[in-house]
Amino acid sequence: MGRMKGVSEGLIIGITIGVVIGVLLAVGILLCLRYRRSQAQIRSSSSRRASTVPIRTNGVNACAMLSNSTTGQESPRELEERGSSLWIEGPGRKSMISASGIPKYAYKELQKGTSNFTTLLGQGAFGPVYKADLSSGEILAVKVLSNNSKQGLTSWATAPQESGEFGENSAPLKWDLRVNIALDVARGLEYLHDGAVPPVVHRDIKSPNILLDQAMHARVADFGLSREEMVTRNGANIRGTYGYLDPEYVSTRSFTKKSDVYSYGVLLFELIAGRNPQQGLMEYVELAAINADGKTGWEEIADSRLEGTFDVVELNDMAAVAYRCVSRVSRKRPAMRDVVQALTRVLKHSRSRKHQSNRHTQARADDESVDLEASEVHSSFSGLQREESVGSVSDLPDV
Repeated sequence: MGRMKGVSEGLIIGITIGVVIGVLLAVGILLCLRYRRSQAQIRSSSSRRASTVPIRTNGVNACAMLSNSTTGQESPRELEERGSSLWIEGPGRKSMISASGIPKYAYKELQKGTSNFTTLLGQGAFGPVYKADLSSGEILAVKVLSNNSKQGLTSWATAPQESGEFGENSAPLKWDLRVNIALDVARGLEYLHDGAVPPVVHRDIKSPNILLDQAMHARVADFGLSREEMVTRNGANIRGTYGYLDPEYVSTRSFTKKSDVYSYGVLLFELIAGRNPQQGLMEYVELAAINADGKTGWEEIADSRLEGTFDVVELNDMAAVAYRCVSRVSRKRPAMRDVVQALTRVLKHSRSRKHQSNRHTQARADDESVDLEASEVHSSFSGLQREESVGSVSDLPDV
């Protein structure tokens, strides 16, 4: 009996151990399957994003072709300079590319490119900015976080030249160039919102953070406050620049892509009116909105320095987009891809207008040339008639 009892206990223990091992194996297999499934979903999601938002992996040319209006459309100056990317110019790089497609740089590489941080461009809110000429041919503006700054990390943007568009002593930008700048910035924000992985909210869109290079390409700069989208309440302290801040963000402490859209709308009105928020820009806009129907009647806020040299249709279309962007209700604001599409139509109108103007000018020049030739022929014919007349008179006998 004792021996049988011992055998039974051993059998029970063995079965129990076997069941436990089986359960553990089943749990392990289940967790493994779930992990593989999640990874497959991530890869599938990434491939879907890549199929609709192709981001080049060579770093320098990490240019996202995002909306339908952007795909296949050449930027305003790509007709003259092909191969330039949305962010950085220069030969391609194949190393140190982040998941979002934005290149990263080694400290030693930046130190060498800035001659040990001696090529000072200017002083920003978070620290000095240096020009870096890299061995790859790229030109960067490198921001170094100052010791007493508590915000931001080292950020970079292209374009060694910043344009003081609204300075008292600066020449006013021509209307066509303002349209180009507006579209460049919109494409940059569209890239951050829909092309970067994960999406990025800039949080400090304003005219001083828009840089212009020698070819007048506009680039979005200063990513010291940039974060992933945050939609939870009771967030961190409000960060940004007075006059450009989304009122909904101020009240809810939740910043979203639509917060950038609001700031962009202010910037767009700034391009149209030639004044900034500190000069009463938004009060000026609200007064004009009383007389405007939302789509037309905005020409009264046009920058007086343009002296009327702008297209009324284009100005009204841009202002209508800007007014939608600064809606106090974020859900009524357009997405940046919609803004890009709207401004692309404005640019097409501008190009068509200039093409027609050039054709008209050429036709007028041809007409003047024809008139001149006719005048010369008439003059020659008249001279010939005078010579014949003189000859016939001289042939008469003397009386």
